[in-house]
Amino acid sequence: MSQPTMTEVSTPTAAISSELARLREQVGLLPTRLRVEMEPMVEEVIEEALFRGRVLSIAREGLERYRLDLKIVQFDLEATRREREDLRRKLEAIGV
Repeated sequence: MSQPTMTEVSTPTAAISSELARLREQVGLLPTRLRVEMEPMVEEVIEEALFRGRVLSIAREGLERYRLDLKIVQFDLEATRREREDLRRKLEAIGV
């Protein structure tokens, strides 16, 4: 049973950097003996790069969500403070 070649298990080139795509192409041009040795390593590097990209994307989304949540909490805190001050003034006005 033969091992799949890079073209059979390839990742869409648009999803990887141009440097990794170029590396994949260059390894594909190597003599068979070297190519068979290098292809698994190149594919592993590409998979790790894609994984890091997904992790970074998730982290960015989480940070954006955190920033939005922080702004909402700050707005709510300011509104609560305004409401408290309004109630305090009303209570002082009626002598309580």
